[in-house]
Amino acid sequence: MTLEFGHQLAATWLEIHPGASASQVVEFLEEQSLRARVAAVEVYVATGKTSEEEALALLEYEGRSYRDLMRKELSTGGLNLPPSGAR
Repeated sequence: MTLEFGHQLAATWLEIHPGASASQVVEFLEEQSLRARVAAVEVYVATGKTSEEEALALLEYEGRSYRDLMRKELSTGGLNLPPSGAR
């Protein structure tokens, strides 16, 4: 679902900004990612599960791990996704 949301977000942004460069699209997605991380930290802190510093460290670690996983999958020929139409 996250991949679908990211795709739709980028596609819709490009419809609104048809002359945008790839770096502008990436910048927009980075801004949205930052907003989502800030919201996640606020939720973690508000629920009393962690301190702000712990939440930030956890999200940073998860982000690096996720990016490393994506880099590995893309370098070996693509993401390991189920076939189209599979549930």
